[in-house]
Amino acid sequence: MEVSELKIFLTVARKGSISRAAEELHCVQSNVTTRIKQLEERLGTLLFHRKSKGVSLTHSGHLLLDYAERIIALAKEAEEAITNPDEPKGRLSIGTMETTAAVRLPPLLVNYHRLYPQVELNLVTGPSETSLKRLLDFQVDGAFVAGEIAHADLIAEKAFEEELVLVTPPDLTSLEQINPSKILVFRAGCSYRAQLEGWLRRTGRLPYQIMEFGSIEGIMGCVAAGMGVTFLPRSVVERPQYQDNCSFHRLPKDVAEMVTWLVRRRGETPGKALQALMDLIG
Repeated sequence: MEVSELKIFLTVARKGSISRAAEELHCVQSNVTTRIKQLEERLGTLLFHRKSKGVSLTHSGHLLLDYAERIIALAKEAEEAITNPDEPKGRLSIGTMETTAAVRLPPLLVNYHRLYPQVELNLVTGPSETSLKRLLDFQVDGAFVAGEIAHADLIAEKAFEEELVLVTPPDLTSLEQINPSKILVFRAGCSYRAQLEGWLRRTGRLPYQIMEFGSIEGIMGCVAAGMGVTFLPRSVVERPQYQDNCSFHRLPKDVAEMVTWLVRRRGETPGKALQALMDLIG
């Protein structure tokens, strides 16, 4: 098997479609189809079920998926070790929460870019759960996430400590007044959302409706308009643009304390670009 074949196989598996894989790989669809057929013939088994719309992995395909991810990661690690013996270079993809990308990462990344200008850094934002899945699927090299990290294939190191606060419309002045009919949150998989929902259940503030947003600005704007409440880190909501539009309420310590972790895959030696980022945080 060739690494190039495995990269095509992985792309088709992730996209669930020959045509979408061809678009991502910047090649014609017939080439992708041919390479997949050649790989199947060499292995003597079907790797994909062909459907009217897209493809799905067979049992053999699922078996190959894990090996392919590890082989490609090792090939990348070997290439970097040989071709970049000293200075970090190449592409580094990092998953991150929207809040971390907005507040914690800008000064860190400015320093990183100044020190390592030959690294092409790519940030992929999303809820913690999504970032962890991307990490396990080898779509990113590391991820900034919050909450408990209990997966045996991952290693987590503390990056930042956050204090969560309850953010409400400006006319609410105490926790005792809070009986929300709506909570304004990021989509499922967000650690802050999980913390908020757990707190509401424990304190008997039920029922409530959920409104999902894709940005901090959307959440804060709707809180200011009186549409609901949310949990966000104090480092986010204390920025000047939010000070006069919302109220911020201190939470009990066991609810407020939240660690942001930098997570990577266990069993892999961090590439030089990732190690440089870890060193700046440490």
